Amino acid sequence: MKPTMRPYGRHLLICNRGDCAEPEVAEALHKRVAELNKEHARNKLRNPERIKCSLVDCLGVCAGGPIVTVYPDGVWYSNVDEAALERIYAEHVLGGKPVRNLIFHGLYPEGEEPGYAPDLRDDEPFEVEPVSATEAKAALRESGELPQTENAFERSREQAEEMRRAVRKARKKKGLVIVNTGNGKGKTTAALGIMTRAWGRDMRVGVLQFLKNENARFGEIKAAERMGKIDWIATGDGWTWTSQDEDETVARAKYGWQLAQDRILNGGPNGLYDLLILDEFTYTMHFGWLDPSEVVAWLTANKPPMLHLIITGRNAPAELINYADLVTEMREIKHPFTDQGVRAQPGIEY
Repeated sequence: MKPTMRPYGRHLLICNRGDCAEPEVAEALHKRVAELNKEHARNKLRNPERIKCSLVDCLGVCAGGPIVTVYPDGVWYSNVDEAALERIYAEHVLGGKPVRNLIFHGLYPEGEEPGYAPDLRDDEPFEVEPVSATEAKAALRESGELPQTENAFERSREQAEEMRRAVRKARKKKGLVIVNTGNGKGKTTAALGIMTRAWGRDMRVGVLQFLKNENARFGEIKAAERMGKIDWIATGDGWTWTSQDEDETVARAKYGWQLAQDRILNGGPNGLYDLLILDEFTYTMHFGWLDPSEVVAWLTANKPPMLHLIITGRNAPAELINYADLVTEMREIKHPFTDQGVRAQPGIEY
């Protein structure tokens, strides 16, 4: 009888019978992979990206153990302890980028490894099991959004599932326009979180600040310098809600928009950036220094389709909100300064 096997993404082999390391060490790594697979739903038979992991007899490399190989990539790792395994799993198994400083042998030349099987097979992305109807109803009831009838609830579930299927099938991608606005803290912080995520994916990132003084040395600026490969430009003079020299402030804001236009025109896959952040850009429109309709019209005509653009600041104009793909409003509920008299602190506010 011919055996059958469900699709999978990668197979890890861990040496367990040689002289390179004690068997207990390999068994601990094998157990940890099982835990990680469960955590990331890579243990589900229905998941075409599931990860197989096997303890095997001697792999013929009796030194520098434990030895772990990843197939079909043909990448061999040595001296794999738990910390190294975590990196291999996160960066290679999930992220698709081998951990170069841990590799001692590759079956294929660098950059010529086989393509990822689920992509080549054109598998549909796997979704974790949805919550039960009872759990979903309870959550909706708590939020006050439970439909009036059971039939309405079932229809809403069916519509949501139909939409998810359509989105998976379409595989649509685009460069998003993201706006973080509102009176609460966290607008720039949220943008910098995406900056960090994009940097971790080797995306080309630029940050243009419209308010911060060009000589500022805030924590995020120092971090970006240490991270490297982040183009960071500040054009402001440090004004807050009032300016000591409004003509200078307005001139700097308009100059910043000129810089932004140049970088947007040169963004996208063949340009300077994959992601560009315009920090506190909304103020230039709120205070009337730039016309929101003209800004949106220019962006509509000139932003490269695959360039992600993040705009932060209070009082985002309606034209910008209507144009954006994702808008989040930060709402202040409590603040340590107004409630307790606690001043801004390094590492938290700046």
